[in-house]
Amino acid sequence: MANIPIISIFSNSLFRKIFMILFISISLILLIFALQALKLQKSSLIDSLHFEAKSICDEIIFYNKEDILIYNEINIFEQSYEYVQENEHILNLIIAKTNENPIKIEHNKWSMLEKNFKKINQQSKPYDIILNNKGQEVFYYECPIQLSLINKGWIYLNLSLDDYNKRVDIINNQLLYLAMILFLIIIFISYFIAKTFSKPIIKLNEVSKQIALGNLSLRVDIDSNDEIGNLAKTFNTMVNNLEHSKKELIKSHEKLEYSVKLRTQELVEVNIQLNYKSIELNELNETLAHKVQEAIKKQQDQEQILIQQSRSAAMGEMIGNIAHQWRQPLNILGLIIQNIHFSYQMNELTNEFMDNAVKKANIQTNNMSKTIDDFRNFFQPNKEKKSFLLNEVVQKSLLLVESPFSYNNIKLIEKINKVQNVYGFPNEFSQALINILNNAKDALVENKIKDSTVIVSVFDDDKFGYVTIQDNAKGIKKNVIGKIFDPYFTTKQDEKGTGIGLYMSKIIIEQNMLGKLDVHNSSNGSLFTIKIPLHKGYNLC
Repeated sequence: MANIPIISIFSNSLFRKIFMILFISISLILLIFALQALKLQKSSLIDSLHFEAKSICDEIIFYNKEDILIYNEINIFEQSYEYVQENEHILNLIIAKTNENPIKIEHNKWSMLEKNFKKINQQSKPYDIILNNKGQEVFYYECPIQLSLINKGWIYLNLSLDDYNKRVDIINNQLLYLAMILFLIIIFISYFIAKTFSKPIIKLNEVSKQIALGNLSLRVDIDSNDEIGNLAKTFNTMVNNLEHSKKELIKSHEKLEYSVKLRTQELVEVNIQLNYKSIELNELNETLAHKVQEAIKKQQDQEQILIQQSRSAAMGEMIGNIAHQWRQPLNILGLIIQNIHFSYQMNELTNEFMDNAVKKANIQTNNMSKTIDDFRNFFQPNKEKKSFLLNEVVQKSLLLVESPFSYNNIKLIEKINKVQNVYGFPNEFSQALINILNNAKDALVENKIKDSTVIVSVFDDDKFGYVTIQDNAKGIKKNVIGKIFDPYFTTKQDEKGTGIGLYMSKIIIEQNMLGKLDVHNSSNGSLFTIKIPLHKGYNLC
């Protein structure tokens, strides 16, 4: 490509950015340098004034030390006045001896000052550029008069700043000329560096625009060994590949057109076949509804089988519970019969003894009959949903499992509060609760837990009633806790479990009661939580 004109370079935003960054950065550096140099020059001039003032004071003290000791005012005045007349830089000189009147000497006059005269410079510095009483800038200097390490007084000196101001003006003019020269140099350096960095990128940008318009014959002409040169080479390689790909794409397009023609003919044949398949599909749709109904019926039958299996398993548990409930009354009846037989043999059988024995036997048979009624009511299915108290059904369910829990030395702790009514099937809910309680009992027995405990809590809030069952059986393993509600899944050994108890409990609570059954591991066991909407028309959230 041809060289890029200067106007084109200045119109490029990249060049302007680089130029401005360099120009501003170098200008700021040089400005800071110039200010520091000016500050140092002024400081140097002040130091020279300080040195000159100190030399003047030292000479005055040296030439007048004997007169100062005896405070010979005439000699001090004559020598000091002559010294001031010969030195044009001195504006005035004040010699103040301790407890004596100070002498003020100027070029054309001298005077005696009061002992308690006030210094012009009230600042803490012993030397500085200040304004005197006439509003004129002077260099003020003060030094002690020390003879034999004894302070005899002070010398206050005011020097003219004419030479100092001339030198400052010369320095300012020199810095101004230098700044103008440096300004031109900065412009040149910024332009050169910005052009060096931006020119290849501008070239690359121009070629990219032409390639974007479809002219793939252009290449970037940048011959350098830096990153930009490598970028240009990579860019040219990319364009070569793009040009090659374009040629290949044209060839592929021609092949595609030919293939489309062939595919079009094949599609015509496929459409004919699709028409035949559509006819077959319509015939299949006519029979699909019948097949779906058969599948639903099979699913319903399977669920009924699961429910029946669950009830059979629950019936086995209940028969065991009845056996535990009847064991103690039967033992008492056996003792009553033995006492009657023993009393008969000892001829001590009386009417009063028989009445008491019959009364005790009736109490035990009534308890056994009540047990049968309780378990019979449990197995009676509810035909319709109804409103019931959650705490009452929980307490009845706990009575049904009290004997096997006591037989296995499991402590049953009840934290039951009176709650509002819920809506559903109370007997089915009791079955679900007993399944969970039996599951906790089996876990405690299988793990051989000492001080086995099951805590049953009942409470409610504004929308839901809650039942929690917590045991201390060490919890459920992480790899199976997500499967315990699956049908036919069991962790019990020796085929003691059917794997449908917890599954049916979840079905009863979530489908029939519109509630929620969850489980998670607590600190030392598992915690089952039942959540049921109160009978106020709420739905589960």
